[in-house]
Amino acid sequence: MKTIAIPQFYCGPSGRKGLYNRQEVGLARAFAALGARGIVLYPAPDADSPTVEEPEPNVKIYYLPVRALGSQAFYKSWQVLLDERVDAVHVMGDNSPGVPSLYRFCRRHGILFYSQLGALKSASNHKAVRAVMDLLLRRNLAIYKKTPTYAKTPAVAAELASFGVPCAGLMPVGLDTAIIPDVPAERDKLRGAVGLDPAAKIFIFVGRLDPYKRPLDLVPLLQAAPDWQAVVIGRGSQSDALRAALKQAGLTDRCRLIPQLPNTAVHVYYHACNAFVNLNEQEIFGMSLLEAMYAGCPPVARHAPGPDLIIEDGISGILCDNVAQMAAALARVDDEMGAAAQKRINEHFLWQNSAELALTLLPKKREAAHGQR
Repeated sequence: MKTIAIPQFYCGPSGRKGLYNRQEVGLARAFAALGARGIVLYPAPDADSPTVEEPEPNVKIYYLPVRALGSQAFYKSWQVLLDERVDAVHVMGDNSPGVPSLYRFCRRHGILFYSQLGALKSASNHKAVRAVMDLLLRRNLAIYKKTPTYAKTPAVAAELASFGVPCAGLMPVGLDTAIIPDVPAERDKLRGAVGLDPAAKIFIFVGRLDPYKRPLDLVPLLQAAPDWQAVVIGRGSQSDALRAALKQAGLTDRCRLIPQLPNTAVHVYYHACNAFVNLNEQEIFGMSLLEAMYAGCPPVARHAPGPDLIIEDGISGILCDNVAQMAAALARVDDEMGAAAQKRINEHFLWQNSAELALTLLPKKREAAHGQR
């Protein structure tokens, strides 16, 4: 049985357990469903010792002590890869400065190293941080040039090519449907359960309330779409600014702000709303976008690498350039578009597809896998 480890190098506020459809765990489950083992490694900056979960057969999740620099994790040891007799590491490290140490360990011990990348250049709001991260990216690029490297979107494939990195192909992000609850009730009943107006047209925004997600654009969007209400689930550095802007614009009564919900509860709102909005023009993929579409909630999104790949414009959602276009697009969404959105995810964006492609990289005999140089 092949064993694939999936390390996470990010230790910031996004993707916390119970609040997010975690990519790594979804991929691990997909490997297990295909007869392999999936080992997920999560950084635990405040931990003194490792902790382990085994949510199901052949899926194991480690929370390992790390050194953290900002949102970047540096693992203190990769010994767990040998303890678990790992055949390959599935790396979604992008520009993380922790990637080179993992590559050196894998090369030394004959473990297959391959990547699935969603971004290369830093998206930090701080100019100095961007400059340092982009400088450190050179080390990662040198690794990606000599190992199998896949892109999550066509935009990343083009970016890899611009850096002279051969792209092995597209390997999109998937959705972990195992943790998505069944929500059988009709929209009216769901709205009654969560206290939403059964007659209103309501769109939902789910994500960090940080500048890169453009949450403050919700204010002009509501102003340009006077017949709509909004549910906003998330918190971040612009939470107070959004609340103040809504109050100043007289929109408080049309927007419900929910700082945090368990991921299972978020899905009730997807099913209860008429549309989902994505405002980030740099969206790499958007897990909440996948979740909403899977729930049959039609998306209205700004053009960005992820939405441009996922959404069939005018069929399974609507792609826009600006807030004014998004407001007009809201009038075009309907249940038929929601059904098409759900079909799109089921057919193209589940983790099984990525896992099947990844397993083709592994040699048939374990001895060969541990002889890579």
